[in-house]
Amino acid sequence: MEKATVDNAMMINENVNQGTVSWEKAGNTLFLQGTLDRDSLLPLWQQKEQVLAGIDNIDVSQLSRVDSTGLALFVQFKGECQKRGKALTFSGIGEQLNTLVTLYGLQALLDDSQPKT
Repeated sequence: MEKATVDNAMMINENVNQGTVSWEKAGNTLFLQGTLDRDSLLPLWQQKEQVLAGIDNIDVSQLSRVDSTGLALFVQFKGECQKRGKALTFSGIGEQLNTLVTLYGLQALLDDSQPKT
């Protein structure tokens, strides 16, 4: 498994009272952990090209919280992959994230995704 190369000490210092997001790559799957919100997504956004290289599935089962900016990031990731002719699926979608997807009318984001857990 390849772990995130972001300087976690710096990220923790900047987000002392906020959650952080971390990630690992295993094969063609990106595993996200922690909190994905407006306060934590910048390192992931800044490294998106490197992070998404060779990825066709994002497992979100270990995310404890996702807000609307985190959801917007997923929409952006999927759109960028589609422009390149690549499929991107999401797995491990929990009830909270599924509710957010429904509220924003983004079920198409999940149409070709793996079964929800």
